Amino acid sequence: MTQSELLNKLNKLLALPGETELVEFKEARNDYSFEKLGKYFSALSNEANLKNKNCSWLIFGVNKNHVVVGTNYR
Repeated sequence: MTQSELLNKLNKLLALPGETELVEFKEARNDYSFEKLGKYFSALSNEANLKNKNCSWLIFGVNKNHVVVGTNYR
């Protein structure tokens, strides 16, 4: 994806009324647990597979109110 396509996708995801089985937002301002990261990857991948979707999204640097707060994680 180009940067423009990614920004367009992010804006569409931010416009959702809330998180879904395929979209999770995490602040992760400076760090995030590898254990939690693995669980989210697994859950999101499983949901995408069950719903016959190509992908799911775990987005860092966004709080629970869908406000972009940035992240320094990795």
